Amino acid sequence: MPLNIPQSVQRRMLNRTFLIKGLELKTVCKLYSSYNGTPEYNHRLTGQGKKSEKFFKEHRVEVEVREEVLFGIHPVSLALQAHKRTLHRLYVKQNTEFGGEGRGVMEQADKLGIPVQWVTKQALNQLSGSRPNQGVCMDVSKLHIPTASSHICWTEMKSKWKYPVWLMPYNVQDPMNFGAILRTAFFLGVDQVLIPHNSCPPTPVVSKASSGALEVMEGLTRLPEEGIVIETLKNWRAGGGEVVAACLESQENIPIMPLREFSVTKPVFMVVGNEERGISEAVMLQCNQAVYIPGNNTRCVGSLNVSVATAILIHHVVSNNDKISS
Repeated sequence: MPLNIPQSVQRRMLNRTFLIKGLELKTVCKLYSSYNGTPEYNHRLTGQGKKSEKFFKEHRVEVEVREEVLFGIHPVSLALQAHKRTLHRLYVKQNTEFGGEGRGVMEQADKLGIPVQWVTKQALNQLSGSRPNQGVCMDVSKLHIPTASSHICWTEMKSKWKYPVWLMPYNVQDPMNFGAILRTAFFLGVDQVLIPHNSCPPTPVVSKASSGALEVMEGLTRLPEEGIVIETLKNWRAGGGEVVAACLESQENIPIMPLREFSVTKPVFMVVGNEERGISEAVMLQCNQAVYIPGNNTRCVGSLNVSVATAILIHHVVSNNDKISS
């Protein structure tokens, strides 16, 4: 017999088709592309989860986009200031009077000679993949991030700290987590953030989640191969630095301690991993220290979100470091 699912529950099942047979419940996720209104540059996210594929098709608005679309006042504002992208066109919600930073976006676009087009709310929602856009979207080129052709030598890099601080979010796929990590890294002053081949690309969703930090960050570098990741870590240790992995449990042949006991006495390369898969064995073998954040009730909630754990880790490292006067 079919199961009776309350309407309130059905509403939570948007964007999914549920096939029910007996007691079996199978979930078939719908695929989205730029054709049905959710842009490919949105990293496969379906917006707020409140718009179905049918809705996008029935309410499609023709808006020409040359490359990819930043959305939200802060990412757009910082992109205008940073001059790291080619800026094609600014889209603004019609019949809207902006103040504060929104007005600043309009003034900066006018100063730079960027075409401004007033469009409907539906057009903006389509441009942003139905994600919160605050009435502002901008057609821009993809953000260029240097790619390392070989391992990176940290001793040749300038640092804000007595002991340089680097970070690698390894295999972090969720763009919201990745953006939050970048925001924290920028705010707390991490010198370099290395983006390995298996982590989330720097999409507009990441930029929005980072509150625009992605647009102004220096020290972002792609590591296109696992071999370059390994060689970079080896080089860090060979130069006298320490590679520290954030872990949930003890690792074979790697000492582990509570984060509060970790002392910063040499350059620190922090590695944080995917919440499900963690850090690969090959990368863990290059770490000479592991740390964990003790919890109050790990039987009920066993770990922190990776972006939260990373924020705590970075804060500990920079708080126990000396900043070099600029």
